[in-house]
Amino acid sequence: MSTIPIQSTGLSHGGLFGVHVVALTDVGREREVNEDSMHIDKNLEFFLVCDGMGGHTSGQLASQMAVDTIVQTMHTRAEHDGARDILAVGLERANQAVYGHAEQNPACRGMGTTAVGIRIDQDRLHVCHVGDSRLYRLRGPSLQQLTRDHSLSNLYADKPELQGRLGPATSNVIVRAIGLEPNVAVEHRTVAIEEDDLFLLCCDGLNDLVDDAIISKILQSDAPLDTMAMQLVDTANNNGGTDNITVILVSILNKAGGFHTDDKTTLGF
Repeated sequence: MSTIPIQSTGLSHGGLFGVHVVALTDVGREREVNEDSMHIDKNLEFFLVCDGMGGHTSGQLASQMAVDTIVQTMHTRAEHDGARDILAVGLERANQAVYGHAEQNPACRGMGTTAVGIRIDQDRLHVCHVGDSRLYRLRGPSLQQLTRDHSLSNLYADKPELQGRLGPATSNVIVRAIGLEPNVAVEHRTVAIEEDDLFLLCCDGLNDLVDDAIISKILQSDAPLDTMAMQLVDTANNNGGTDNITVILVSILNKAGGFHTDDKTTLGF
């Protein structure tokens, strides 16, 4: 396993809080290709994880195309009219880009990606997601999942009249993703930020194999943030590593803490 730095230490930003960020991605033990993509932007203060699907190059392309489109959209935020959150607009544009590419390239039909992204806005956090990539928040001893999977089991829970019509209610079957349809409904919410909050963005390669109780225990340790991230990835691999594993940890500091990144990508070979 090799670890390669992807960003250097950042500078303090103009918001109410500083942040410390660590990111890791690993191919896992059973996959040959890493279909996950992620992005950290210390200037625009947003963080993103995408989990591609469609098989090998198609899934990899879908997640990277989504990241590129969202990043491009975020950099045009000055031109945005403010009627809708710019991160949500970015996910919608990513859907158009991935779906359009698949329509024009039959070999890529069916490709798509999940996405979970957060954007810091003073004392608030904008949260946008599609699919089953997740955002968790550790506040004190309490770990809370702040996103709800767009899964078949959750759909049946919301609409019992559909029970069984789309197949068995397994939690790992998703009913919404970027690129599968011409349009996608992006979940968007805002949550308050407090000093010492710790946010975890991850793909299902982590939470499918690591129980929330174990995630909470790792995040509550006194270990450095990069050690926590590695422990999360290692635990998923030790439990089978059946999928790619990507995690971003965002620790909220006081203003004096500034902005620091210790970001790495773990290739897993």
